[in-house]
Amino acid sequence: MRRSLVALVLGVLCALPAIAQDAVWRGNGVLAGGKGYIATPMGSVHYRDIGPHDTAVPFLLLHQSPWSMIEFAEIQNAIAAQGYRVITLDTPGYGMSDMPKGVPTIADYAENLVPLLDALKIKKVVLGGHHTGAAIAVAFAARHPDRVAAMVVHGLPYYSPEERAERLKRPETDRTLKADGSHLGDVYKGAVKASGDPAAFDSMRNATWQTIDLYRFEQDIGHHAAFAYDMEPDLKKIAAPTLVLSDTKDTLRAMDQRAGKLRPDFELRDFSQGMLSLMNEPQRWADTAVAFAKAHPAK
Repeated sequence: MRRSLVALVLGVLCALPAIAQDAVWRGNGVLAGGKGYIATPMGSVHYRDIGPHDTAVPFLLLHQSPWSMIEFAEIQNAIAAQGYRVITLDTPGYGMSDMPKGVPTIADYAENLVPLLDALKIKKVVLGGHHTGAAIAVAFAARHPDRVAAMVVHGLPYYSPEERAERLKRPETDRTLKADGSHLGDVYKGAVKASGDPAAFDSMRNATWQTIDLYRFEQDIGHHAAFAYDMEPDLKKIAAPTLVLSDTKDTLRAMDQRAGKLRPDFELRDFSQGMLSLMNEPQRWADTAVAFAKAHPAK
């Protein structure tokens, strides 16, 4: 009887559908290894550095606001698995990095990458960035062309003067705490709706991280910097081979196309028919970035 019961339980368990590894909440487990802090003019910066350190030109990936390095965690792991050194960081004011004093500009954020790279003894990188991270990448590449071998930017906040003025007038997301915890639920519901299918694991995972990251800082200084940034002068200065990835439902879609017209030498490519798909498809994003870097080796 006992053996029959055990056999029955085992039979039921074996009949259950296997849970896909990428459909399990792993939390900070996706950020295992390589973490540290570096002192910079904007405070202590939290970074993650993985992959073989003998890589000739490492990747440096910059996240959007209001997120953290978690946005590129799976992409970073996928690029490192292909034999490359990859660095991500929490932009000052986000994740586990310090909140800088004052109101930084995109140029300030770009210059703050110099002490990070110097401390890690990295002379040149392949830059990757999404939204605010893309703006920081553009500003850095314009100011330090000798330190950028190639660049992959996803969703360029290339605002016109009118668009900048309008965005700066909008209020920040309300982060008032509510006794019943509905402040978290409200953010989650909005985020999961924007991510795609609300019932899809990727959408739920991304919205969960977005909710967590939103409440890890007191002020959204990165978005303010991006909204105030006049990108056009810096776009004109870019010397590195550049790939602009775009999503058809992204609010910055028209700006990606505008950048393509300003710089027809840039490669403009649709990544998805949705939004936030770089977290939904980390392997494809990683493969795209690696292929572009290989096609444009450092000189």
